[in-house]
Amino acid sequence: MENVLIAACIVLAVAAAYTDVRWGKIFNTMTLPFALLGLVLNTVWGGWEGLLLSLGGIAAGFALWLVSNFLGRILGGGDVKLLMAFGALLGPKFMALAFVWGALIGGVLAVAVAIRQGLLLKTLKQMGTSIYLRAAVAEPMEITERAGEVRLPYAIALGAGALVVIAMRLCA
Repeated sequence: MENVLIAACIVLAVAAAYTDVRWGKIFNTMTLPFALLGLVLNTVWGGWEGLLLSLGGIAAGFALWLVSNFLGRILGGGDVKLLMAFGALLGPKFMALAFVWGALIGGVLAVAVAIRQGLLLKTLKQMGTSIYLRAAVAEPMEITERAGEVRLPYAIALGAGALVVIAMRLCA
């Protein structure tokens, strides 16, 4: 039973990363069927306990969405629905761990992309200059015309986070 849910989670992680890179989106037509699959299979195989596990995973993903919106839309809608589908498949604990690992991997990817595009040093210099100027003469931080230009398909990080958690689960 669990192997089917794990396989579904792997397929979802890879497909979401692909669509996010290719089209800049994680489609509802992909996440919804996986969430429904998790709900159905967990209910059939686990009864009420399985249904509650799936619903708990969806609720945990929804809670992340609320927190993300409160903090300034850290996660996009597709990212949240991807996490909710992970939760429906393998539960809230899995979803939370996938999110944490995804955030760590996403941070590393963001630094790598900034280095690759030559923006890291420039950004650090601007931050240092801005902090100095704010302290010395209360100048506001300058926002360049390239701000927000770099896009990181976050489904790569979230999918990789899910794969890390699956690998840890299988090796335990």
